Amino acid sequence: MATAAEAPATAGGLVPHTQFQYAAATKEARPVRALLDGPPGSDRLISALRMASALGDTIAVIDTERGRSRQYAGDIDQGFDVAEMTAFAPRDLCLALYEAASYDVVVISTWSAFWSGPEGVRDQVAQRSGKGGRDAGWDEVRPVERQMIEAVHCFPGHVIGVMRNRLDVVLAADSTGRTVPTRVSLRADQRDGLEYEVDFAASKLPTREMVVTKSAAPGLAGEIITDDVALGAELRKWAEDGVDRAPKSEFVRRAYDSQATYESLSQLAQDLQDCRASGMAALDPQNRLTTLGEVVSYRLRAARHRAQQAQQAQQGAA
Repeated sequence: MATAAEAPATAGGLVPHTQFQYAAATKEARPVRALLDGPPGSDRLISALRMASALGDTIAVIDTERGRSRQYAGDIDQGFDVAEMTAFAPRDLCLALYEAASYDVVVISTWSAFWSGPEGVRDQVAQRSGKGGRDAGWDEVRPVERQMIEAVHCFPGHVIGVMRNRLDVVLAADSTGRTVPTRVSLRADQRDGLEYEVDFAASKLPTREMVVTKSAAPGLAGEIITDDVALGAELRKWAEDGVDRAPKSEFVRRAYDSQATYESLSQLAQDLQDCRASGMAALDPQNRLTTLGEVVSYRLRAARHRAQQAQQAQQGAA
């Protein structure tokens, strides 16, 4: 007796599935998602800005450190724009990315603030835990954090997230053999596993050298980098090679176009799906945070409703 898996083959081949279809893999051109961590004094931010200068022509900095990025304004030839933030709810990072959709590169300095700063993920978990316990707080906040990461994934330009390192003080022998307190740099101040979400990750050393810990671009993993601009150029070359499947800033304009038709919105919905860009940060008609996919779905429903009303009116007139 044939099993369920064997039966279709016996009948002349597997029954095609309507949702999951396989096709030949091709290299896709998509913007870089990078993380850079390091201890104080390792020049994390200036390295990120130099990388950004090679990745694109227009740069925006989401500054969580009281405008510290402005100190490097003269060090980047094309300059950059800054938006300062003082509270760090994940939804606020999404909104900042929405405002920055026209820039080639966004530097988030620091991404750690949205994890451990005021209104950040950990702060929100603590606020929501209450009598329900810590797990209840995570159950509420994890979807919000996931939306933030998805907004980063779907941003139409390159993104470099700068992270602080956690520090500790240990007793160690100095050059004379004396035991003295010594500051050591630990892991990045961010949730475990964030590096799985990006194409490139590196750590800055106190010597200001950069050690690449992960790279989808070949030949960089494990390397010690001293030229940040050359690194940015190499990542850009890798990112631009392949079939263009990058999210586009024009998607936002098309989604809010007052002259958009049902047909043009349907095409946009398909483009969002093809470019995996449905999670781009957007605003709904009430000016609340949502995704671009939801905005297009809402407008499609409204366009369909108007078309049905027009058709009914014509039938009534006839």
